[in-house]
Amino acid sequence: MGDILREAFDRRYVLLPLLLAIALVIAGFFVAEARRDYTRDLSEVISDREESLRTIAELTYATMDAESAQRGYVITGNREYLDGYEPRQQTALELVDRLIQHYKAKESDEVAVLERVRATLLSKFGEQDDAIRQMEEGKARSAVATVKTDVGLYFMRDIREQLEGLRGRELERLYATLVQWKDGIRLNTYINLATTAFTIVLLALVGWLATREIRRRDATSTELEGLVNQRTAELRELSTHMLRIGEIEKAALARELHDELGGLLVAMRMDLAQLRRRITLPDADAETRWKRIDSAITAGVELKRRVIEDLRPTLLDNMGLITALRWQAEQSCSQAGLRLKLDVPEQEPALGNDTAIAIFRCVQELLFNVLKHAKATQVTLALRAAERLTVVVEDDGIGMPDRAVQSNGTHGLKQIHFRMQAVGGEVRTEAVVPHGTRTMLAVPL
Repeated sequence: MGDILREAFDRRYVLLPLLLAIALVIAGFFVAEARRDYTRDLSEVISDREESLRTIAELTYATMDAESAQRGYVITGNREYLDGYEPRQQTALELVDRLIQHYKAKESDEVAVLERVRATLLSKFGEQDDAIRQMEEGKARSAVATVKTDVGLYFMRDIREQLEGLRGRELERLYATLVQWKDGIRLNTYINLATTAFTIVLLALVGWLATREIRRRDATSTELEGLVNQRTAELRELSTHMLRIGEIEKAALARELHDELGGLLVAMRMDLAQLRRRITLPDADAETRWKRIDSAITAGVELKRRVIEDLRPTLLDNMGLITALRWQAEQSCSQAGLRLKLDVPEQEPALGNDTAIAIFRCVQELLFNVLKHAKATQVTLALRAAERLTVVVEDDGIGMPDRAVQSNGTHGLKQIHFRMQAVGGEVRTEAVVPHGTRTMLAVPL
């Protein structure tokens, strides 16, 4: 119970900094977005004020250009000076109207100044138009006299003073906005630095706690892995022992069947043969029954022999592995009508008893699988003895499905792998081109 509580406590302290870091990142995101909106608004205000300054400058230049055009025409009489006169007047009026509309929404105090500028512009343009009209009527001296008066100078000076004052106030507002924008950028930098530093600290704490948790889990995993390996080794050893005990019990049962049951059946058959010589059967029915009894005893003897061979192949104990494998392959293929191709050495390999019976059982299982599943027409059994004994069972059937050993229900294939592992051997199964399956068993000599 204490371990469970301690593990829950550790997990909480691992997750708490992580959750704080996530919350900080989310909060930092919203703060950064708010600050970004603030600086974006300031940037728009700065751009707007810069645009106002440009418009004021353009208005000043347009007014001066209109005056220069009018004076050039009056002094020289050259009408080329008037080519841009009216467009400049129109531009000046449009610019002042644009400024009036702009300041109505932004700085309403400046609207009165601009309206005064507009009225002065109209008066100025009217005075200029009079001088031009006098020139066109041939009254050059009157036109020059009009230009030389102080009226135009007064209008122009008033316009300049008003626009310069507006420009100065706009510059002050622009500088104030720039200061706010710089302060906002500086504050954003401080906030980002603080957020980043705090996030780094939290992540470092999370990393330290996670590392400690990983080490603890690794230690637990290593301990569990060792325990699993120990239990696996015990189960493997127990299974190997059970296989060995099973083979010993099968051998003992085969000997008892051979010695006891075999002796009884042979004695019964011999006694019946002696009785048959001494007794004359009365009729054909008795003769038929006698033959049936003799056939039943003969079948029993044959059944006993097959059962003994299935329990423990006597050829393996008496003649060796190669002879037992040859007999098993010939029996299996003859029963199923398959062609058999043998490639075995003459000399018996040096194998232990457990290894020999393991190879025999594996080959027996492989031949059974070929007969049951492969739909083959030919089986090849080959043995090679060098540093290891290699046994190859190959068929030309439909082939084995992928991952057949790992699939459920393939206990025979799993048992083959286990038997080979128990004697230090290995199994490899591969497909044969164009079709078929090849299984190789290899064990050390």
